[in-house]
Amino acid sequence: SSQLGPRVLALIAPTPAVPPGAVPPLAPPPQARAERAAGAGPRTAAMPKGLEMPEIDERATSCLYSKTDLIKAITDYLNDALPKAGLVEDHFWTNIRILLCLICTGFGCYAQFVTKFPHDNELMWLCVLGYFAFTAIITVLEYLYIQSSVMCIKVGEETVFIDINMPNFSEMMTLSLRTSRKTVSHEVSVGHYFDSDGVLCQENLFKDFVSLLNQYEKKGSGGKEGKKDK
Repeated sequence: SSQLGPRVLALIAPTPAVPPGAVPPLAPPPQARAERAAGAGPRTAAMPKGLEMPEIDERATSCLYSKTDLIKAITDYLNDALPKAGLVEDHFWTNIRILLCLICTGFGCYAQFVTKFPHDNELMWLCVLGYFAFTAIITVLEYLYIQSSVMCIKVGEETVFIDINMPNFSEMMTLSLRTSRKTVSHEVSVGHYFDSDGVLCQENLFKDFVSLLNQYEKKGSGGKEGKKDK
């Protein structure tokens, strides 16, 4: 009997007799009986209402002390899971950045392989100026808009940036949903998302993201309330 589980022992244990005149114990409600029959345990850390968690291959990091590896594992999971969960990914700002990088590369390649020094000295200077000008535009774009975002999604008609911030020499990680109008954040220890073997706990991450998304949708829906959140 020591090898039997508590549920099996409860099923095979004899039912105590009810003394005469005593009130028999009330039977559990139908829902509780169904959950007990299905083997469901106590409800802890229930998934917020909204998106359903998709099945994604296991994600892991090779070094729990590497900020880059931790963020990369979370980023890879979000990029795979959120589209499968039904969210639409917005590539607008990513495409703009890629276009600007291609222009910079074009200036560099033209100056390297087409122009001849010293005959095309002025043209080479124009390529150098163009390269640094578009590099400055990319820097401004990342500073003002992209920042620390790992992904962009559509929430209604808005483009929402998903930010992940983790200070150096700290175990705390901040997940944020950000637009120019409002921002919601959730700070948690990175140990909440990774076990001791470096495997990503997908349930915890997805649960926190859904909670953050629900919080974002409830926080101001435009007009005066939206101005306050700004």
